[in-house]
Parts: sequence; C-alpha cells; structure tokens
Amino acid sequence: MQSIKLDLSKYICGSENSELGADIKFSMKPFVDFLTAKSNEDTSARKNIYTYVLQEFAAFPELENNIEEENTARYAKLFDLIHTLVSPLLQREGQQLWAISKPVCPCFYYGSDAFYSVLLDKKKHHINQNLSLPSTGEMERSMLGNFYNLILQEFYQFSLNLEQHIVHSVLDLETNLLKYYRLDVDSRFLKIRAQQALPELSLDVVKKFLDGEEDYLKILKDVLPPEMFTIEGMSIVTLTDATAEYALESVKSTIISHNQCKSGWDFPAIHMALKALVCNNQLEFSLLPFLKLNQKSLLFDHDGFHSVLIELAKESGMLAAEYDNLIEKFLQQPKRIIYPEINEEVCAEIPMLRLLLDNGIKSFALYPLYYNGKIVGCLEMYSRSFGAFNPQTISSIEFAFPLLAQLYQNIIMDFNNEISAIITDQFTAIQPSVQWRFIEAAYNYLKSGSLEKKLQIEPVNFKDVHPFYGAVDIRNSSIQRNLMIRKDLFDHFRLLESTLAQLQPVLCGSLTEVLGKKLSVWDEQHFSELSDMEVMKTDDYLRRQLPVHLEVLKEQHPETKTVIDRYLADSKSGGKVFINRDRYELSMQMINHAVSRQLDEFNQTIQDLYPCYFEKFRTDGVEFDIYLGQSIAPGTPFPDFMVSVFRYQQLRVIAEIAHITANLHSHLPLPLETTQLIFVYGKQLDISFRLDEQRFDVEGSYNIRYQMVKKRIDKANIKGTTERLTQPGKIAIVYFNQSEAHEYLKHIRRLQTEELLSGEIEYLEVEELQGVEGLKALRVSISQNPL
Repeated sequence: MQSIKLDLSKYICGSENSELGADIKFSMKPFVDFLTAKSNEDTSARKNIYTYVLQEFAAFPELENNIEEENTARYAKLFDLIHTLVSPLLQREGQQLWAISKPVCPCFYYGSDAFYSVLLDKKKHHINQNLSLPSTGEMERSMLGNFYNLILQEFYQFSLNLEQHIVHSVLDLETNLLKYYRLDVDSRFLKIRAQQALPELSLDVVKKFLDGEEDYLKILKDVLPPEMFTIEGMSIVTLTDATAEYALESVKSTIISHNQCKSGWDFPAIHMALKALVCNNQLEFSLLPFLKLNQKSLLFDHDGFHSVLIELAKESGMLAAEYDNLIEKFLQQPKRIIYPEINEEVCAEIPMLRLLLDNGIKSFALYPLYYNGKIVGCLEMYSRSFGAFNPQTISSIEFAFPLLAQLYQNIIMDFNNEISAIITDQFTAIQPSVQWRFIEAAYNYLKSGSLEKKLQIEPVNFKDVHPFYGAVDIRNSSIQRNLMIRKDLFDHFRLLESTLAQLQPVLCGSLTEVLGKKLSVWDEQHFSELSDMEVMKTDDYLRRQLPVHLEVLKEQHPETKTVIDRYLADSKSGGKVFINRDRYELSMQMINHAVSRQLDEFNQTIQDLYPCYFEKFRTDGVEFDIYLGQSIAPGTPFPDFMVSVFRYQQLRVIAEIAHITANLHSHLPLPLETTQLIFVYGKQLDISFRLDEQRFDVEGSYNIRYQMVKKRIDKANIKGTTERLTQPGKIAIVYFNQSEAHEYLKHIRRLQTEELLSGEIEYLEVEELQGVEGLKALRVSISQNPL
C-alpha cells in the first residue's frame, strides 16, 4: 500500500481540484460516524474489530475536522485499517486495485500497489503514458453527473443510475494489448448538506430531463446550483479488470451495428476483441461461417472471414473437391480439435496438419459453433509460437462462442435474404408497386386458417387499370437467324469435306467412292434449296450423330486422332462453324441489353410519377406492358392527367431507344435494325395474377381482345399494300379512336421540337387482322441527330 497523491484532473483538465463549484472536502469523520453506528448495533465478534479501529482513530482528535491535502500522508496507518475493513480479508493485496479518494473528484491519496501500477509509471513519479484517459469534456460531464447522482439520492431518494468511467484502457506492455478497467465507487462515507432550502423535484420532472433532447445536466445546474451544497468525506475506489467483458461487448456491438447499417462486418474489431479476451497477442483467429446453397455447403466469401487451413490447402494446389470433401465430413461429425503443439509426430498421424507446420503454425484449434443446436460455422485459433495455448486460453475463448454463433447466424440470414431479394427482383413478377396486395393476401390466408387447411389463396387482381404496350423488335429476325444457320451449315459441310479428304487414306475404297459421289450434295446452289426442316435435320445429324461415328473411327484408327480432334474442336459450339450464328446472337444481345437498360431507367422514372406495374419480356426483341390505375396504389390520389403523362413518357422512351439502336448499328458484329411499336388501348381493363404462370394477365373475355391485338399487330401490313407497318427508323402508334390520335399528335410535336422525332407524320390504316378490324396508325420518323 502506498500514500501517493494523484489528481487525474491535473492531467485531464489542466488544473487540480476541479470541484464543480460545490464545497467538497476530504474528511474521515463520516467514516468514523458510520463505524460507530455499526459498532453500536453489532453484537457479533466483529464488534471487537470495530472497537479496536475506533480506538486507533480516537488517537487523532483533529479528524473531527476536514483534512488538508498536504496532511493526508500522516494517516497512512488509518487508511490501511480502512482497507482492512472494506476489503475481503483473505484476498491478496497484489490482486486488489483499491484506493481512497476525495468525494466526486478523481484525486487519490492512498491505494494499493496494483492500483498505482495501472495509473503511474514504474517509478511512480508520472502518469502512465499508456493510460487512456477521457477528454476534458467527458471528465467534467462525468464528475457533474456523479455529483447530481449523490444529490438526488440524498435529498430526493432517486438516482440517475450513471456509470462512472474515469479510466478507459491501459496498454499491457507484456501482451501489447489494451486492458480495460471499470471504476466502481463506494460513496457510503459521505456527508452531504444543503446550504439553503431546496426546490421540490419529482422523479417525473427529472425523467422529462432525461427523455428530452436538452442537456439535463445543464438544467439541473440551473435548478440545483452546485454552490448550494457541501460534501465532506471520502470515497473508496476499486478498479476491476473488465477486459473480457469489454471484448465480448465489442463483438456484440459489431453484430448490432451491422444489423443497423448493413455496411459490412468489422472483422479487425472482432479479431482484436478475441485477442483481448484471451489476453494473448500471439494468437490468431479465423472465422468461418457455413452457408448452404441448394443443400450444398458454401464457404462465406468476405474479407476477414476464411479458414487458414483451407487457404493453405488452396495455395498448395489442393483441388477444391478435396477440401470441400473435408468440410462435408466435418459437418457430418463436428467436434473440437485442439493441438497445443504441432510436430512431426502429429503430422504423421494427420497429414493435413503438415500444411500448418510448413507455414510456421505451431498450435491449432478448431471449434464448431452452434446456433439453436445447429452448426453454423467454426472458429480456428492458431499461433506461430509454442506454448500459446493453455487451459485459461481455451476456457476464455468459450465465452465468445454464443456471440460468434449469433454473428454466423446473422451472416447466414443476410446471405439467404440477399439471394431471395435478387430472385424476387430479377425472376418473379412481384414488384414493389403491387407487393402490398400480395402481403395482404398472404395475411388473409394465414389469418383465415386456409394455410393449415391447404385451401387455395384468394386471387390477386386490380380493376380498372389503364394498359400501355410497347415493343422494340429486331427487323426480319427469323429470316436473319435462318440465313446465319444456313451459312454456318454450309461452312460445316466444307469443313467436313476437308476432314474426309484428309481421312481418305485410312478409309475403305468403297466408302471413299460413295463420299466422292455425294460431294455435290452440299454445293451452295443445292444447299440453298433445302427446306428449313431439312436444314434442322442436317444440323442435328452433324452436331449429334456424326461425332459419335468419328470417335469410333478414332479408336479404331489412332492415326486419325489429330485430324478428327481438330474437326471436333472446330465444329463444336463456339467453333468455326458457329461464327455467323454467334455474330447474330451477339448482335441481338447487344441490342436487347441496350433496350433493357433504357427500359429499366424508364421504369424508375414512371414509378416516381405514380406507382404502376411494369413488366418487360424478351422475344427476338423486347416488349413491355404497363398497368396504371388507382387500384394499384389506393392510398395515392390518381389525377386525370396521369394517363396522358404516361403516354408521353412511353413515346419518349421508344424514341430514345430508336436513337440508341440506330447509333449502335455500326458497332454490331452483324448489322441489325429495329422497329418500334406502340399500341394505344383507350379502355380500362382488369388484370389478375396467374399462379400457374407467375405473372399478371388481363381478366375477362372482353379484355382478352387487348391481348389478341397485341400479338397480331407487329406483323401487320398497311391496308391495301404489302408494306409492313413497322419499319426501321420509325415509330408506329396503333390506335382505335381518333381522340387517342389527337393526344399522341401533341406528344409527337413536342418531341419534334426536342429533335427526338422529325419528318412528316403518316396517317395510316392497318389491314384487317383475324378478328380485329378498324385499326389505324400514326407513323413518324426518328430524327437523324444522335442522342
């Protein structure tokens, strides 16, 4: 024990004895009074101890008064008696971080060696440079909070329940890790007096201070100025090593903060927390959650989350199938694996550990982690030095298992949710604008008990919606595709002819004669006369049947291997005989990708205008449907002009797409052109979600007419001619009623002033289609100005 005056205010606030304005004095009289009362009421053997201590204090009658700071060292013997009374008798002094301080203030006069070793340097002359102290503001706020805690407890019988955090952390030079301490204060030996009458103050009033956004301490200073109070006595301070507690809290905070902000996992913080928990900087950790994808185990791929064993296996060239097999075996029979010392003998028994030893890892442990009885991952703990593992290390790390299991479970849930979100976004027809109705239907299904009875769920439909249809089609796509197939097929025959010519020396003479006679079958003139069905059959023979015969020939005549392998490589998908088809497919993909990207932006634009259902689907081009109406967003007012706004936006995006595809033309491997079509349907209709097709469709026999027209107009001609209505570089707008044409004329002229559209507007009639007559069309050219 030592009598050393240490005032932390000097190091934090720049001055000693920061007393907040209250009259705060160091005194042992409240302790003597407390001990006297205990002696009078106690009849056990402890009474003799109390009597002895009181006699020792009686030898210093000046203790009736306050003690000046410069005189505190004179009472070291009495301080030691106080320590004996308030501390466990059998606890070793070296384990106690204990001190006597001035009330409220961080000014210490007497303490244990262990206490001062935390706060002071080795010579006990200066503050420990590795000590992390609060800022001036934090210190002053903490002192003021503790002060009012005492005042409220004494005079109003409630407290603020504030924690006192004077010392934050200390760097342990042996482990090079931070150690954290919790400061506990025993304030029983204080006498608090008010210099004047106090105002009435209820718990409800103080609660308003705490709940409000205002600074409640500032309010308390106004209501109860510190100058009104006198505090005499002493505080007993104890520092408790809270490193393990802090480490676990750090892991917990990382889990919580991730759930709140979704910004990623802070692996370095978790890693350092685990090191602090085991008090060993030589230990390293690997965190490995186990994910499931289609019932197969999948390693979590994220910075900081990996297996050191698997990483070393990858670096050594081990095949993925091998370590995947090891993981599956571990999951089938998970168990703890602990090797405090990896040596040659251990490696001979378990060859996999050779990877660790060869990379300098001397100790290794693997712990399976469980959440609700189900394995969710594992924790690897390893060290590059012997002796890092001990019973305390192994038992300490187990405190983190429940939190790490929760961490892994959160990662697994995040992964599954992200996969589900992508599937919902990319592959299903349920969009945010209509999702509320599906949620409502699901709730009704659950509430009604239909789920347990396996009854059919209620239909999801929307009534009286305005339909919009648009299509961007690749001009003559079927003709172009068949032409490319024929070109590739002719090239395939020429490749086969060359291959057979190289194989003639090993073929029988009769077969050579037969092949020679049939060479004229694939000359270009005869080949162009083949029907589409004959072309498909021939292509199927060349791709599926002929390679089997060639493989047999290669086995029977090994000398043909080089020639046959070259032919098979050139004739497989992606080879030389697919060049024309690949050029066509790539060109079509480039166009469709550009169109889809523009439509995605368009969808975002119109969703911002008013919630609607938007669906696009690909054929040889891209088509899209929009359904707009009050029933889709019942909580949002539907203005009359919204239909006209959507029609303008639809025409605008079609014009923009026409420009984009025209500009793309020169960059395509195979120049392809697009046609643009809009169908205007002035009547409202009903749509419902078809469970079998997982998409919305029109409802009712009359509404089906809308779908019928959509499917037929893209191939329609202008009435009385053989000219196709849809043409490259133009937009065809098909309608029934003249009022719809008048509205679109306004939109067309607006886009002409913006130089998206140009030229004369054509007024056309559409040929009579099966079951459909009376269709008319406007056709307008896009401008030549690039976007």
